Amino acid sequence: MHTAGLVWITLTLFGCASNPPLPLANVDLDRMYGGWYLVATIPNSFEKGLVAPYDVYSKRPDGDIREDFYVRRGAFDAPLKHFEVHDWVRPNTQNAHWRVQIFWPVNLPFLVLYVDPDYQFVLFGEEDRQLGWIYSRTPTIDEGRYQALLARFATLGYDKSRFIKFVQFPNQIGQAGYWSEGIH
Repeated sequence: MHTAGLVWITLTLFGCASNPPLPLANVDLDRMYGGWYLVATIPNSFEKGLVAPYDVYSKRPDGDIREDFYVRRGAFDAPLKHFEVHDWVRPNTQNAHWRVQIFWPVNLPFLVLYVDPDYQFVLFGEEDRQLGWIYSRTPTIDEGRYQALLARFATLGYDKSRFIKFVQFPNQIGQAGYWSEGIH
């Protein structure tokens, strides 16, 4: 199951503050397909301890999106887990309002808020601005680019100070700015 999905269930069941609608990106799905590293997130209990999270998006035979999520939890020598998730795009949303079915019948919104022109970086979020993710085609990004992406989140009403980077390499454990809690 995609870890972000569990967070959505919690938010849906217990309610959230209302915010103005977020502007959505204009997404070319063919360019979106392929591998993406989860570089940063707003910490939540469901993603605690994730090591080197990685997503691969591809087109399903029915035209929807196949999401293959790969992750280790707690340590780099932990077993690699793989979750296959069914995603699809809501009509008339510029391919930017996705539904993510973590298990039937639960499907949750996942919004594409920004994709850079070269499809190297993407910002995902949700209307209540309590969850957000920075994805990259590479496992790390330079600090200037990272700050620019956080600034984009800030213009959308997110508190950019809440974001923290996922640990992608063992030498990042315990380093400032990396979410090392639950990793050994």
